[in-house]
Amino acid sequence: MINLGGTTQLHSFKLNKMVLLFVIVGVFCCSSSALTAENEPGGVSSFLGVKKMDRVGKSKPQPDGVPDAVFSMSFSTPLADKKIEEIEIKSSNPSKMWTSNIGETNSDFLGVALAKSPSDILNRKEGELKSRTLNDQNLLFFVTDDGLFSKESRNYQIRVVFTDGEVFSSKVIEDSTPTAAPGTSSQGVYPVRMSAFLKGISNYDAVGPDKKIEGDNKPDGLFVLTLETKDREIAAIEIKNIEGETASWDTIPNSGNPPIGVALTSDPTKLVNELDGSFKIRVKDKIDLNLYIADKGVVERGKTDFRINVAFSDGQIYWARVEKVSDVDKGSPEPSGSETSKNQVNFLGEWLGFFPTDAVGPYPEIKPDGKPDAVFGLDIDVNPKNTITGVEINSVTGIARKWGTSGTSPGAWGLAVAYQRAPTALLNKPDGSISIPIDGRTQFYIYASDPGDLAKTNQELRIIVRLGDGSYYQQMVKKALATTSTVAPETESRPKAKGLITCEFRGFIADLVNNSTHPGKDGYLDGTFIVKLQVEDKKLLRVDVTGPDGSIQWSSDPKAPVMFLGVALYPKIYQLINVKPGPLSVPVTGRRTIYLYAADNGLLSDPKSRLTVTAFFTDKTSLSADVVK
Repeated sequence: MINLGGTTQLHSFKLNKMVLLFVIVGVFCCSSSALTAENEPGGVSSFLGVKKMDRVGKSKPQPDGVPDAVFSMSFSTPLADKKIEEIEIKSSNPSKMWTSNIGETNSDFLGVALAKSPSDILNRKEGELKSRTLNDQNLLFFVTDDGLFSKESRNYQIRVVFTDGEVFSSKVIEDSTPTAAPGTSSQGVYPVRMSAFLKGISNYDAVGPDKKIEGDNKPDGLFVLTLETKDREIAAIEIKNIEGETASWDTIPNSGNPPIGVALTSDPTKLVNELDGSFKIRVKDKIDLNLYIADKGVVERGKTDFRINVAFSDGQIYWARVEKVSDVDKGSPEPSGSETSKNQVNFLGEWLGFFPTDAVGPYPEIKPDGKPDAVFGLDIDVNPKNTITGVEINSVTGIARKWGTSGTSPGAWGLAVAYQRAPTALLNKPDGSISIPIDGRTQFYIYASDPGDLAKTNQELRIIVRLGDGSYYQQMVKKALATTSTVAPETESRPKAKGLITCEFRGFIADLVNNSTHPGKDGYLDGTFIVKLQVEDKKLLRVDVTGPDGSIQWSSDPKAPVMFLGVALYPKIYQLINVKPGPLSVPVTGRRTIYLYAADNGLLSDPKSRLTVTAFFTDKTSLSADVVK
């Protein structure tokens, strides 16, 4: 455990010290156990209403053209070691039953999904649900609307049967979330779902480097964009780099950037552009587009990551990170050491600032020095399963300094490692070394002792991650991206408030907001964040959520094209305190749990997108935290 100011060795595990630490850190720990007290014993069930989505049919796990009624279930703790045999929903007035088992003659079908991925029905095949371990605590249930869900007198009961014989039952609470306020722009506005892929160099020559739409006798780079929305017109598209080499293409006349040739994937050689490169196309429901660009080697070299921005005629702008089809690991950190390593590794090392923790000092051992630690974030995705055996951080410019877990770099100052979900529980062994199994994406905090210049200079740092098979991966440490001052007011740099903040994305479990600048239901489930905040004698002014590029995506006080961010205070988690945009003015003294609701623009449903939440206070201070997904 981390000693928050004492001089006791960190590997002392006496019970009284562990108890004291958990009392002190309180809300700082974002682990599941910290959330238990905020739910009724067992869990809470809610009826969310009939939504504009069709996941299941009356008797089978396929869409049937009829909108689904949606229920949510939030268990007190994640179902890490439990498997579900069956889920039933029973209604009274009139009586009816739905079940997760396929083919039940006396019941209609009930589809089960994780709140974090609501489009993925888990029980599409017989017995599929009970064969899966659901390492989550928030579930969604979809049933076909029978036309009677609007009856106010209808009551529901959910029954969950686990494979070990345990049974959990819960009365369903009616979701009382408000409808759209009269006169707001949410009426008739639909969310946008986007995904984009880079297929590499094509065999087609549609465009050249000049704005005029004509070939240059060279094969084009090919991006594929899939976009889902309802009856909206695309006015412009831009492709630009977010990492690697600088590059930009668009469909905007006289922009100075090379053009994008646009074609339907169903007719890939027929461009829809005007001669000046512009185009407009209406999306009725879903559209798949081929996007051709004249490549000057950026795509071919494969060292650059891209994003695609889409602007609609109503002024709304959405974007999606581009995934790579031909080689998902191409352009990610290059492995060193083992040339035969077949790992797929993507990671981001980021400088986060200083936390009020004291885990390490200016010596190789893992022990405190009475000063706050410098903290780095490590967001890493490793496939297939492997083991992290070492982490190093080296100074490239500025003071010559290096840090490392024990055994990685002689003479280095020690590094302490913890999961972001449990930031006070160190994963280091007593000698400071680590051996951390990893399978997929995991987020860590890395604690280091400050040599005196981390906050004062823009020195460059390199982070190295070593794996159990002998391979290692390296990447430059990134500074936390600042928000832009052109999108929303008061985004200039503010001093950091004294306090703590953590944020976890819980999935899609409510319908309170839409993709406009005002609250109101739109028939789609919102992304839900849980923020743990601890400060003394402050007033919360505004909350923003920024995307990977640092631009504000959602705000409690938005200006278009920023979308509205709904804010609710626990325990009234479905009751927004900001019924209209504007300053919040919420007193915060001590600990506070805040729920945030946002309409998905593609970033929430993308498990790889990195988001940041920032709380602004009336005394011109702020607190920020990376969102744990």
